[in-house]
Amino acid sequence: MSRVQRWLALGVLALGACLLGGCSTPPVRSAADLRAQGYNTQGLDRFKAGDMVRALGYFEQALVVAQSIEDEDAIAATRLNLAMVYFGTDRQQEGLAQLDMVIDERRLAFSADRRAEAALRRAMAVQAGDRAAAEKSLERAGILCGDNCSVRGKILNLKAYLALSGARAQEGLRFAQQAQNALDKHDVLEKANSLRLQSSAYIALKTPAAAVPLLQEALKLDKAAGASDKIYQDLILLGQASADKPELARNYWTRAHDVAVAAKNESGTKTTSRLLAAPSP
Repeated sequence: MSRVQRWLALGVLALGACLLGGCSTPPVRSAADLRAQGYNTQGLDRFKAGDMVRALGYFEQALVVAQSIEDEDAIAATRLNLAMVYFGTDRQQEGLAQLDMVIDERRLAFSADRRAEAALRRAMAVQAGDRAAAEKSLERAGILCGDNCSVRGKILNLKAYLALSGARAQEGLRFAQQAQNALDKHDVLEKANSLRLQSSAYIALKTPAAAVPLLQEALKLDKAAGASDKIYQDLILLGQASADKPELARNYWTRAHDVAVAAKNESGTKTTSRLLAAPSP
């Protein structure tokens, strides 16, 4: 699974419980409804364990059951889960097709939140290879979402990421700040992401001192969540923000190197080895 695919998978797993119906339990649940939720739960468990074949099988069974009782929310949620597996197994077009069946479905009454989530995931899936398509999907996600949907903060974070990638640091900073305000207080990893994006913008704007406290807060959140990849990113950025203090920067990069080695992050290990091998200014 590539770094982009891991990012996509990790970014949507936190929403899994809500997608499965765990965030609002109806007064009466039919046997079929419970069976569909059970298949989805087992599928998520298998996905997190890296067993993509069995995860796909459970999600396919969940979709059949959901369609048999025309449970719109379960159908949309399961298609999002199917897309997650397809992206995790390099079946990009099949994943996009599942998302499009949520975004463009007109016969079934999928909620705006579900459609916005699908459009967001589409943007995440294509952003590495087709920036224009990603921005188009992201714009659609924003329209579907409006001012008060469950994924608004994530949409703004991705807008910030794309702006920063396009060398539009001031715009990226604005989106990341808006994302932080829009995120649910319990969405710890996404909040840390918004802090990291703001920090990257400050570094790009040549005001690295403003990035340091934000990165320190992000590091605390990521440590509490046990998010190794994110901890590595925080430490790398702290080193960049401390470029005027070479010894401190090297300290951060050494810590990042140790995290990368322990987590078997080969790309990260190469990056930190290069940084540490460079002569001090």
